[in-house]
Amino acid sequence: MDWKLLSTQKIREIYYSLFFRQCYLCQSPSKQIFCHHCQQGLNPNIICCQQCKRPCNQPQATCGQCQSNRPSYQVCVAPYLFSGTMRTLIHQIKFNHGGHFIRPLTERMCQNLVAEYQSRLWPQQLLFVPSHPKRIRQRGFCQTQLMAKQLHKQLQAILGKETPDLPKINPILKIQHSQAQHTLPRKARLTAPNKSYQIQGQVAEHVALFDDVMTTGSTIDACCQQLLKAGAKRIDVWVIARTPDKTH
Repeated sequence: MDWKLLSTQKIREIYYSLFFRQCYLCQSPSKQIFCHHCQQGLNPNIICCQQCKRPCNQPQATCGQCQSNRPSYQVCVAPYLFSGTMRTLIHQIKFNHGGHFIRPLTERMCQNLVAEYQSRLWPQQLLFVPSHPKRIRQRGFCQTQLMAKQLHKQLQAILGKETPDLPKINPILKIQHSQAQHTLPRKARLTAPNKSYQIQGQVAEHVALFDDVMTTGSTIDACCQQLLKAGAKRIDVWVIARTPDKTH
C-alpha cells in the first residue's frame, strides 16, 4: 500500500469537508468538490483500444487504426471520456476563464497516473502540447501549460525525486497558427498538425507528453514525431480525456 498517497488523499478529503459547502461546478450544496450529480457525469474511459485508448463499442486489445499504423508512443493514459461533466469542465477552462477547475481536474489525473505507474518506470521529463502564441494572446493563457504545472506540483507531493522534470521553457513549439481543432471536421484534423510543431531545447530519452483532450491523435502524433527526431527514445502520452470518433 502506498501510505504517502493514502495520507495525501485523506488530507484532501478532510480539507474539502471543512471548507467546501457547494459543488465547484453547479453550486448545489456539497461537502465534496463535485456534487453527486456532477460526479456521476465524469465518465471513465474503460472500453477502449489498449494502445491509443480510443473509445470502442467493445473491448479490444488494439483498434484497427493502431494495427495498420502503430502510434509512435509506447503508453497512453486517458482515464476519462470527453463527455458530460468532463467536457463542461474543460470547456470552462479553455473558453470561460475557468482556471479554478484546473486543480480538481489534475488531481484526478494524478491519482490515475499513480495507479497506472505502480509497475512502470516514471518518465524523466514532462512536456505539454503547446498553443500557438497568437492563440495564447487571444485567450490570455495556455491551458495545457497551466495544467502541466499543476499536475507536476501534485505528482511532486507524492513522488518526490521520482517526479518527471518540468522544464522552465517547454521545448515543443507550435510554429503554425491553425484553426482551432474543435471547429474542424475529422478529415481536416488528421492533416492539419503535420508541420505545426518543432523542438527547441533539451529532450530526455523518456518523455511524458501531456494534453487535455485527444480526438484523432494527429496532434499528439505530430509532436511525438518531432520528439523522436530530437532524441527521445520512449514517449508516454498523458491526456485527461479521449473523444470518441463517432461524436465528431
